[in-house]
Amino acid sequence: MAEPIDEGLAMYNVPRAVVEPLLRSLRMVNTAADAVFYDVCALWRQLFARGVVISTEIAAARPPRQAHLAALQAMVEHVVNLSALTDPEGVVLVVNAQQPPFIERYADVEEFLKNGLEFVGSDAEDGQPLPSPAKVRTVSITGVGSSALGAAAFAWNVSEALGEPVAAIVPGYGLADIIPQALSGFFGYGFTDYVRELGDEALSRFAPEMARIGRRLSRSIPGEAARLAGTGAGYRRGSPESDILHAILLHAPQVTRLYGHSKGSLCIGNAILGLPRERAAELDITTFSAVIKEECDAGFEQILGNIDSLGQLNSRGNWPERWIGAWHSTNTMLPLTVPVTKLAKERRASEARWPAPPPDQG
Repeated sequence: MAEPIDEGLAMYNVPRAVVEPLLRSLRMVNTAADAVFYDVCALWRQLFARGVVISTEIAAARPPRQAHLAALQAMVEHVVNLSALTDPEGVVLVVNAQQPPFIERYADVEEFLKNGLEFVGSDAEDGQPLPSPAKVRTVSITGVGSSALGAAAFAWNVSEALGEPVAAIVPGYGLADIIPQALSGFFGYGFTDYVRELGDEALSRFAPEMARIGRRLSRSIPGEAARLAGTGAGYRRGSPESDILHAILLHAPQVTRLYGHSKGSLCIGNAILGLPRERAAELDITTFSAVIKEECDAGFEQILGNIDSLGQLNSRGNWPERWIGAWHSTNTMLPLTVPVTKLAKERRASEARWPAPPPDQG
């Protein structure tokens, strides 16, 4: 049972209606950055060809905008409202480029572990057979606190390459993330997470109700609610993405493939720390635009652009398995960017070409 909040600290708490717009503004910045760094246009085009339109209308849109959205929806079979997914509390998106509904949303880690590890697909129509359920064996994480739009675009690239669904982690934000959000992925992962930890600790002590805002997804990690009872803290061992991925890897042994871009690669490196050695050895990790230290027996394919100064800075001297002629972006509409789908297909082909050796018979 949570302890009552010290009335002397109540003066430090700010109403949620004041805090949430500030956190939501972070998502607006992230969505703009996603258009540069991720294959957002390709995602829109691919979904539109399948009768689905991405909407960025906010829920409280003005009537003329709502009418425009209604008219657009009448032209296609379905509208994916990614604006509803960009709230500061965070979500896990399951993206499947092979079958509708293409994008599913889970705002709770335990709910994802219970119902999101198998992509069932939508009901069949016109006498067509139901699509076969597909297991979710892959998780992707994007960089610099990407919004749902960028996370979905990156996961779509990976899903196209693998021919199976991919779970994309879209982290939530608390007030303690504001300064690190401006720095993370640019000036060193360890330092900015240290800043976040200090901020989260201060908020937990002086404004516990404020500390809870933006932490719904990370607080739904199995066992986390009990551990945090009465504290309001959302920080455990790293960034929210790392916490969520670490929990998924512990509770979902079917997840064996991890894909990260930029800071998302660094989050993967943080999340696999502390895993049992045999569990870490089951993983196949592919990183783009940042190289992490290979401290476990997992399989690694780390790819870095030779004109990507940002990625090279964040690699902290770690050396990739492969250099390519690219900068930091994965947006295929721009020149000299990282072709995620092509590289992931090559990685999968190499896995098929070199099967695992038979176990020792001794």
